[in-house]
Amino acid sequence: MSRMTDKKERYNSFNDLTALTQCLVDRNILIDLRNETSVAGKITNVDGFMNISMENVVYIDELGKQFRMDEFMIYPRYIRYIHIPKELEIKPVLEQHFANLSGARKQQQKPVRRTYKMKRAQQNQLETLAENYLP
Repeated sequence: MSRMTDKKERYNSFNDLTALTQCLVDRNILIDLRNETSVAGKITNVDGFMNISMENVVYIDELGKQFRMDEFMIYPRYIRYIHIPKELEIKPVLEQHFANLSGARKQQQKPVRRTYKMKRAQQNQLETLAENYLP
C-alpha cells in the first residue's frame, strides 16, 4: 500500500461515515445490500475506503433463502443500509475511536520552548493589561 493510499484512508476515517463502520468491528451486524439481499455476520475488518470483511456470515437472497458462508467481502458501493445495534451508544464510541486514531500523533508533538521573543511579547502584554485595566 502506498503512502498516498494511507493518507487517503486516514482522511476517510476521520471525515466520512467510514469511522462509524470501523466502530462496528467485532460485532454482529446486519447489512442490507443494493440488490435486495442482506448479509448478517461478524465484521472483522473495515478499511479506510469502507470495504467490509465479515466472518460467520448468513447471506439472505431476495427470496428469503439463507446461505451460510465462512467469509464475505462487501464493497461500499453495494451497501444500502447498515443496521446499528440499539444498545450501541454512537457518540462515546466515535469519540473513543477518534482518540485512538489521533493518539499516536499527539504523543509525537514536543512541547514548545518559550523563546526570548515569546517571553518579551508576553511581558509586554502583561504590562499593557496592567496599565489599561488595573486601577
